[in-house]
Amino acid sequence: MPGSIVLASGTGIELGVVVGEIVDGRYEITGVLGAGGMGEVLAGYDTVLDRPVAVKRIAVRQFASRADLVDEFVARFRREARVTARIRHHGVPQVFDAVLDAQADSVYLVMEHIDGVTLRDYLAEIGELPVGWAVAIATQIATVLSYAHVLPVVHRDLKPANIVVAQDGTVKVIDFGIAALLDGSTGRITRTGSVLGTAAYMPPELVNGQEAGPRADLYALGCVMHEMFSGRRVFEARSEFDTHNRHLSDPPTPLRALRRDVPAPIEQLVLELLAKDPAQRPSSAQLVYERLLPFLPAPGAPEDPASRTHPDPTRLFRRPNPPADAVVEPLPPKPSHELPAATGLSEAAARYRELFALGRAAQAADVLLGVVDQAEQRFGPDSPQLGDLHRDIATALEHSGEQRRALAQWQRVEAIEEPTGTRGRRARVAAIGCRAALGELTAAAAVDELYRMLGEIRSADNEFGDDALLVRLALAEHLPAAGDHARAARFVARLRDDLAVLRPPDDPMRRKIEALAAELRC
Repeated sequence: MPGSIVLASGTGIELGVVVGEIVDGRYEITGVLGAGGMGEVLAGYDTVLDRPVAVKRIAVRQFASRADLVDEFVARFRREARVTARIRHHGVPQVFDAVLDAQADSVYLVMEHIDGVTLRDYLAEIGELPVGWAVAIATQIATVLSYAHVLPVVHRDLKPANIVVAQDGTVKVIDFGIAALLDGSTGRITRTGSVLGTAAYMPPELVNGQEAGPRADLYALGCVMHEMFSGRRVFEARSEFDTHNRHLSDPPTPLRALRRDVPAPIEQLVLELLAKDPAQRPSSAQLVYERLLPFLPAPGAPEDPASRTHPDPTRLFRRPNPPADAVVEPLPPKPSHELPAATGLSEAAARYRELFALGRAAQAADVLLGVVDQAEQRFGPDSPQLGDLHRDIATALEHSGEQRRALAQWQRVEAIEEPTGTRGRRARVAAIGCRAALGELTAAAAVDELYRMLGEIRSADNEFGDDALLVRLALAEHLPAAGDHARAARFVARLRDDLAVLRPPDDPMRRKIEALAAELRC
């Protein structure tokens, strides 16, 4: 049932969040990912395309109290949303939709949901980062800025809270266009007495009220790099006013005075990025990227021990071409604001059935994935109940087209169930199907594996039991792709005749083989 969530005090947000609320008739709000002075970042689900999304909600009247300013804000929102959607780079979450509610109280940006950790949390938990990690993060940020600046789009508020390291180690820069939304050429829209941007990362030209160009982002990148390598901000002060003054007048402390293992060229690069005069900074993010390249870890380099607890940003450089079956195991979950729709096993099962019936299979799988640990603790790691849970997750993932994730779940079922039992055999057949769909098995290789299974079953039983019929149906589905049409037609015709005797007309297996027979005209 939908319920209201009241955000913590101090966020500056007066709006509550209603779990279960539907935005624009399509996006279901499932929880809160975060909150800040500009609005909330909500966990959501696209009920049409069956995928998780992030929904950024901005309360219009927090920034535009007069009617004329509301109109201006809405127009600017549309313009900036379109500009942001043009940034089609793997390091920027894709913008899917922009929504204005009927009362013009809020605007929404619907974006790709990223499962990861903000750099702000990284720094709070680790302090100074391993040198390779800091270089890897900075390099990926530089590729994003290089792409955006060509469009041209300037971020204006680059900071650790707007940088996310995904579970696979890729770095995402979020909130492009948001600062521009609140500070456009037609006049400033802001709260009384507030300054746009974040003081700790604000370039001198913005402090002086000048226009933000690409080199403003490079200054902010220098601030972020200084913090990653040293574990401290480049300038600290008691107030924003004093912080601004330090950005205007104080020289930064060279990194090697704070940490001796920082390479001298990196120290020099950061000092250049932090130049007070924009003209003295590197001329482009592309040049920054090129100067960072020599310090990236080489392919095959050992991983840092910190990767056991945090996503590793060097992964895509150390293992640029991982094996097809390599799966990034999720790290231990951290507490967050997100509230699952179902917290108990029975509630999760009911929600799964409801979502699956609505055709929202991916969301149904996510519901059960959220209670796997709870089920394992309750029933045990090798229990049939846990096997059933993984089976249901795999089934939903297959329906949503996520074959690789489904394969991982079927393999977990195989590990739990008896290999010669019905459950184990069903999981093995399904896993073969996933591997064939992923291209890991040719159709001929899949047929060979299934024939071996059928031989094992025949030696212990016969070809008319449920297990044998399941394998024979799988063979009927894979044989046509193996290239021998006549052989496939004979096999399907024989199985159709057997099922006509063994199963009633409305049996799903019989309906499936009838459809195959019609396709093969046998």
